[in-house]
Amino acid sequence: MEHLAALAIAIGSWLTLSGGSWRPSAQDVAEARAQLEPYVARQARLEGEALPPWNTYRFQYRGQELNGKKVIFVNAFCSAPPDLVVTEVVEAYDGGPCYFRAYWDPAEKIYLSVLFNGHA
Repeated sequence: MEHLAALAIAIGSWLTLSGGSWRPSAQDVAEARAQLEPYVARQARLEGEALPPWNTYRFQYRGQELNGKKVIFVNAFCSAPPDLVVTEVVEAYDGGPCYFRAYWDPAEKIYLSVLFNGHA
């Protein structure tokens, strides 16, 4: 089963998560993808965090609402994906910037925030 999860979400890939409240367009996702690395790198520098190499991340996303606004929730992780990677958000309780969540506003075309995991 782990093999199937690894095939479902190769390194660097973006996987749509089920359960969102709306479906982002391909253009919305492309814009979010294009802006994510520079935004996260800038925020990591501001917070004194050292990011793992960008090419080690995998990404999950879905359309959801945040404070009444449509946003794209992006969940990033640099660990091997679990079996339920297509249906559940990959979560870790530490791991530092290997794990983060970000929120893209497709109307304003900006990231609203990024939240890095803490360190154990």
